[in-house]
Amino acid sequence: MCVRTRVHLRPTMDKRDAETRLVYALLFAIVFCGEQITADFGASGEARADNDDVSDGGSSAAAVDFGVEAADRSRKQRVHHHKRHLSRSSSAVDYAPGNALINELGNPDNMFVTENGTVVTSQIGGTAILPCATVKPGTATVSWMRRIDYTILTIGTRSYSSDKRFYVDHTRHLKTWNLEITPVEASDAGLYECRIATHPTTSNFVHLKVTEARAEILGSPDLYIMSGSSLRLVCRLQGSTQAPLFVFWYHSDRMINFDTDRGLVVHINSTESDLIMPYTNTSDSGNYTCQPQNISPATIHVHVLQSEVPAAMQHGVRSSTSGSFAISNCAMFTIIYMLLQMLS
Repeated sequence: MCVRTRVHLRPTMDKRDAETRLVYALLFAIVFCGEQITADFGASGEARADNDDVSDGGSSAAAVDFGVEAADRSRKQRVHHHKRHLSRSSSAVDYAPGNALINELGNPDNMFVTENGTVVTSQIGGTAILPCATVKPGTATVSWMRRIDYTILTIGTRSYSSDKRFYVDHTRHLKTWNLEITPVEASDAGLYECRIATHPTTSNFVHLKVTEARAEILGSPDLYIMSGSSLRLVCRLQGSTQAPLFVFWYHSDRMINFDTDRGLVVHINSTESDLIMPYTNTSDSGNYTCQPQNISPATIHVHVLQSEVPAAMQHGVRSSTSGSFAISNCAMFTIIYMLLQMLS
């Protein structure tokens, strides 16, 4: 009877052992497949991250493109052009000496349209227009005087200064006697008097402020990009009171405004100039200079590095393919093992 019991229990124990082995085999297959999938996808993700970094490095390249819009104009046309770009006009509250002088001579509103104590701001090398509009001077003479040294600049439409930078723009029907100074120098700052030779003399005062404009290239002093990417340089005009007629761009000592055969483009407005180069190579490395009219230039050094984007892209494709192949192998191995266990 003991012998029968042993014979009856052995098939049951063999079946349980087989099921246990099958469970362990399935767990082993799942763990193996998980490790393979994680490793392959991790490598693929790193390759994609490397590609993204390279792409971002190329697209962040800044570049500036500028176009030359210089054209000869007559004196009257230039005056009207600069009038449109004259900087702010405000009360002379910041200039105590000027206010004291203005208050001393009384309010000249009965003879002048221009606000007494007007402040005009102009940049060095630019053009300043000092306004003086009268109501009805009749036969009285209108003159301009520089108060810092009491120099008579103009009487009527005639210049009485040896400095030819001073000129009166007289428009008869508008009764304007605007004083033009071009080009402006730092020493021109100060108080100016527009005087009508009545009895007693009537005066209107204008204060001229002079600033120094300069150019600034974003990203300077050094910019790094990959070859094959585009280059965009942005040149900002700081402290500018009027739009420059032109902006010259240089690569080293060569002007590149007209290198249109490579697709180079230059844009310009009153506050900045952009240079755009759609495709770069290592020979485009070097100094780039932005030189606006009558404004201090700015320089940036561009480093164009050898690109390895194609190789990185191929590496990413191979990693993705190997990941898919690993998944297929794991699935096939699991199915074959289960079929063998069932048949046995």
